[in-house]
Amino acid sequence: MTAGTLLLVTLYLLLPHLPSVGAVAAGFFFVFIVAGISFPLMMGSLVSLSPTIRGTITSLSNSVMYAAATVGSWFAGSLYAGFNGFAAVSLFTALCLALSLVTFLFSGVLAVQPKESRKLAS
Repeated sequence: MTAGTLLLVTLYLLLPHLPSVGAVAAGFFFVFIVAGISFPLMMGSLVSLSPTIRGTITSLSNSVMYAAATVGSWFAGSLYAGFNGFAAVSLFTALCLALSLVTFLFSGVLAVQPKESRKLAS
């Protein structure tokens, strides 16, 4: 999930600089593929924290996600209008993704395993 989020950040930073509409569409295609893979992994990580309250975790995370999508859309529209284009929106999205990755890493949900642990686990 960490690599996927970093890939999303990179893609969003590259999108405003792509030369054609077709290239932007291809970029968004890859964004949606990576996000579509990362979302179930993230939800699985959250639910694994406490399987007994799975429904509560799922409903709270979905509520927060939809609230953030509403506020984020409003803010992105303001950025688009205020800075005359998509570059500011793309930068804001990349920043939010990076902050969410840092939050997940510091919370311990995405614990980074040392190389020795990975060898023993496989």
